[in-house]
Amino acid sequence: MKLPSRRLLITELVINFGAVPLAIALWKPHSWIYIVLWIFAALCWRILHRHGTFFRMEWNFPALTHAVIARMLLRFIPCALAMVVFTAWMIPDHLFSLPRERPRVWVMVMILYPLLSVVPQEIIFRSYFLKRFQPLFSPAVLPVASAMLFGWVHIVLLNWVAVVFSTIGGYFFADTYSKTKSLACASFEHALYGCTLFTIGLGYYFYHGQAVQ
Repeated sequence: MKLPSRRLLITELVINFGAVPLAIALWKPHSWIYIVLWIFAALCWRILHRHGTFFRMEWNFPALTHAVIARMLLRFIPCALAMVVFTAWMIPDHLFSLPRERPRVWVMVMILYPLLSVVPQEIIFRSYFLKRFQPLFSPAVLPVASAMLFGWVHIVLLNWVAVVFSTIGGYFFADTYSKTKSLACASFEHALYGCTLFTIGLGYYFYHGQAVQ
């Protein structure tokens, strides 16, 4: 993949992954967020395709082996328990509120969230970011940079909980992608955490932006 100059990469990084999320947070166009997300993901995929990265190469489902799933679960289980404890402490009224009070909406979220939210985010922050900005970071730092910027863009949700949790999850997903070279694996893990988050009640901080009181 032929990359532009280092200066151009830094400029793109600062504007697209730094300034734009801040502008969206200040402007608060919440009804447009998914449209913006998909447009940006499509542009990223177009650039990847022009440089020889094709759909089948990224969506390598055979890479989702039993060993990969086992490694995901080893860190997911304690994280899920921590999310339950955090929700019970911070917003106890929301603990498992979505499946209890609005089961049909919960089912829709479980189906649509991976498709409408996870897929474009993984295209941008794993497939695109980890390839395009590789010259700016060492192999050890690259997943950390991806995670930090993935957390930063969640500033559009106007609370620190979304930023912190997204940073942690972003590192897991970048690590999985780096090890498997499969967007399918990273997306599966992202969907696992996201669907759990909405089931537990932490979705309170992730839809339309909820300021922490």
